[in-house]
Amino acid sequence: MSSIPLGPAPDPATRPSRRRLLRGAAAVGGLAVLGGPLSACTADEANAAAPQAPAYYPASYDTIVDASRRERKLLIYSNTSQTNWQPVFDAFARRYPWLSDIRATNLGGSAVYERYYSESAAGTCPADVLANNAGPLWGDYATRDAAADYRSPEKDHLPDWAELLPGVWTMSTDPVALIYNRKTLAADQFPDGLRSLAAIVEAQPSRFRGKVGVYDPTNAYGYASNQGYTSNVAGGWDTFRRLLPFAHADHSSGTLVEKVVSGEYDFSINLSGGVAIPAAEHSGGLLGWSYYAEGTVVMPRGVSIVKTAPHPNAARLFLDFLLSADGQAKVAEGGLVPYRPDVRQDAMDSLQDMRRKLGADRVHLYRPVQVPERVQEAYVARWEKAAG
Repeated sequence: MSSIPLGPAPDPATRPSRRRLLRGAAAVGGLAVLGGPLSACTADEANAAAPQAPAYYPASYDTIVDASRRERKLLIYSNTSQTNWQPVFDAFARRYPWLSDIRATNLGGSAVYERYYSESAAGTCPADVLANNAGPLWGDYATRDAAADYRSPEKDHLPDWAELLPGVWTMSTDPVALIYNRKTLAADQFPDGLRSLAAIVEAQPSRFRGKVGVYDPTNAYGYASNQGYTSNVAGGWDTFRRLLPFAHADHSSGTLVEKVVSGEYDFSINLSGGVAIPAAEHSGGLLGWSYYAEGTVVMPRGVSIVKTAPHPNAARLFLDFLLSADGQAKVAEGGLVPYRPDVRQDAMDSLQDMRRKLGADRVHLYRPVQVPERVQEAYVARWEKAAG
């Protein structure tokens, strides 16, 4: 499955060429590495006893743990914020104290892959793991035979789709959500989805023209979130045709949030719930947020150990922790959405919570696939036509 909503066409003078679809720029400062060593690894930590693995792990798992002691560190190329990562990193380092040197970049969606491909081609890539929610680019990654061949012992305790593609695992299942400015709107203008938002803006067209922010569909996440809605939600394209004349397209979640905070936009749509929900809940009541009552697309945040990982055993331990019940609880603590059925946490709605609240038939899981350029071009052309 794959699909979701859209926004107004970019100005022709600044619109990216069709050859650059699904590319998207890196975030400002994106090449900087987040975090750094959580602490210097002492001799006691380096020799600390390993925690007992679950009974369903293979007896040979101790060899992975022992080998990781010689690796000492882990580097992740990611488009995930340090806020999202920190509870995971802290808990992982407590479990394996000799692996306290955990670092993650905060790159733009496509830059995660571009940097890895260019460095690995030159034989200089220091990354162990890639983590990203840009679905279509995972489809391309899967064709390159770049993922390490590792079957997590957690696999049998997860949904069938937890391994999205060979070697690409689901870290979190973040809903596509909207935010709105509670101060610039009347209470009866708070939407519960895109369908209700279309009715709100159509009721006062001059008031809301240009006041809806949306991800540009030439951006990898923007394409997936827009196309996910239009292909999965009944009447999705009709809703888009009503909304797009009021919308303005942007390339980053930070911009879409900031413009609602400032009042430049009243609404921003098709944001990752991992961004939208914490932004709203930490805004002091300024921002409201909502799933889409008519149908919410869930975007898996994928994670993959690369074949060229210089610290492959540390990477295996990290992946297994992320997929475990304890790891999923920490994923939720960082503001992302857990999906493992037995996870215990109260930080975020889980995937199961969303299905109970919205109805299982109104929660649509996006499945990453490689998207041919002609398909991308046709989608963007239809989007631009609807925007007018």
